[in-house]
Amino acid sequence: MFAFLRGIVARKASDHIELDVAGVGYAVSVPEPVYRKLVVDGPCTLLTYCHIREDAFQIFGFLREEEKALFETLLSISGVGPKVALAILSTMSVQAFGQAVMNNDVSAFTKVSGVGKKGAQRIVLEMKAKLGQDAELSAILGEPGEQEPSPESDDVIAALCSLGCTLGEAKRAAAKARKELRDDAPDEELVRAALRSMAKV
Repeated sequence: MFAFLRGIVARKASDHIELDVAGVGYAVSVPEPVYRKLVVDGPCTLLTYCHIREDAFQIFGFLREEEKALFETLLSISGVGPKVALAILSTMSVQAFGQAVMNNDVSAFTKVSGVGKKGAQRIVLEMKAKLGQDAELSAILGEPGEQEPSPESDDVIAALCSLGCTLGEAKRAAAKARKELRDDAPDEELVRAALRSMAKV
């Protein structure tokens, strides 16, 4: 529906923000860390996900690609809807989420509003199953049992980080580039492909 919305934060309500886009006000639900960063009357670009049902049309907004990607992946897990997915991203960062999954830390998820022990166990199990099957998800969260790679260990990621990308953004873009081209493609080509994929957002 909407890939992103760019405008001015007109109002911060208790459970959403209102974004003025060329005179049209959009109610957008955002994770708590994003909510805290936004300033009323300040400019803002939100990557968006639209949740459409017969009785509702909701827009969810994120500042970074990895936040939106994790939100969408969470929606594919049994019993996890937009409200719970947003609560998870409001409670923990993408990096903390990945660490909790890889450490089988069920208790980290039971601290999230709306997530019980069985739901937390299901999240851990299903997310682990997805890792390794989805290159982009693995690039964001890391492979189970692996150490978090440093930018210095990957020239493409290091180059993207030097251009201002966060580590998560660089890892995800590098994974896309390698999927689009090939693993042994020259670093320069991979960096260009990664930047092109980011420019499409």
